[in-house]
Amino acid sequence: MMKLKRHLFCDYDTTVRPTTNHQVVTNVTVKLVPKLLEFDDWTSTMTLHSWMSLNWKDEHLNWNPSDFDGISTVHVNSDEIWVPDLSVYNSGDMSLEQNGVPSTKCLVINTGSVICIPALSYVTKCITDFTFWPYDKHECRIRFGSWSHTGEEINFHLDKKGYEMEGYANNTEWNLKILNAEKIVKKFECCPNDTFPIIVYTFSIEREPGLVHVTFVTPAIAIVLLTLTVLWLDSGSTERMAIASMNFICHLLCIFDLHWQLPHNGENVPHILLFYRDSLALAAFALILTALLRKLQNMSMETPTWVSSTISFVLNNRAGRFLILTDDESKASTTGILANETDENSDLSKANDRKKESSWRHFAAIVEWLSFIAVTITYVIIFIILVPSD
Repeated sequence: MMKLKRHLFCDYDTTVRPTTNHQVVTNVTVKLVPKLLEFDDWTSTMTLHSWMSLNWKDEHLNWNPSDFDGISTVHVNSDEIWVPDLSVYNSGDMSLEQNGVPSTKCLVINTGSVICIPALSYVTKCITDFTFWPYDKHECRIRFGSWSHTGEEINFHLDKKGYEMEGYANNTEWNLKILNAEKIVKKFECCPNDTFPIIVYTFSIEREPGLVHVTFVTPAIAIVLLTLTVLWLDSGSTERMAIASMNFICHLLCIFDLHWQLPHNGENVPHILLFYRDSLALAAFALILTALLRKLQNMSMETPTWVSSTISFVLNNRAGRFLILTDDESKASTTGILANETDENSDLSKANDRKKESSWRHFAAIVEWLSFIAVTITYVIIFIILVPSD
């Protein structure tokens, strides 16, 4: 073995391309073997821990096994031989050294074939879109190429599909949905006669929304039901005012918590935040409407003509009477009690006051049902617009 190494490395120069003719291109075959993927949505960076299989032919490292006790392979350190300066063009952390191949053991075959499989960690910037958070999907690309050589000197090729997923450990927060590899060849104005081959790996990742779904999506459904409950209750009840106030406070707390959980580096506002914003406006509307209707029900002034005509129109309809009249009023209207035709000596002033209050209560009930229907339709529209289509 010592004799073979002296034969191979006696005059070997690690800075010289492994070819006897400088006009001959060195072909390097690349295959990525991902092991673990991490994604930081606050910095829009992906960290990939993987093996990288590199294979090329070194014309300076060939021998006849019969001259060296039948030895046909030898293991050497990558620092002892020429290795391609495979570098990440779109590094997400410039403080990290991502140029070249880190020190590792390489296998050299007597034909000159060299196989190196270093363990690497790559950090790259990603295209982030938090529109449908927490069901967001992101795309990350890692661009590899030679840092100092053209395609006429070092040409990179993909080994079959360019990657192998055996042994990949899926991230508990992020699912790797799609991995694609391609080779592109670029030319630049500075060097019109030279080509620059680039290997591009595209990662499509999707968030696992389990925990976030329980934390923010389920409460969103609960506060929708709470808002509709407020509008369904009688505006004169104390319970409605209490629930309306609690509902408004719950909206504020959810938005405050959501503010600290959402990444702030996306181009678009997350739909879940828009939903909470719109729902907060509806909760405020329900609270203010409750206060106004409580005041309206206690009014003793004469109802305007348009209010009286509206009430008459609704009460002339069976469905309107069912929704507006209370049980006592419904019974009185059917038995003629409200007509009060038999008691001519009754207090007309009190009767008129009761009639005015009843008119305002009926008008308040109409407003309650109209607001309930309007808010329900508004929530349906919000869900159609903001909920992810897929």
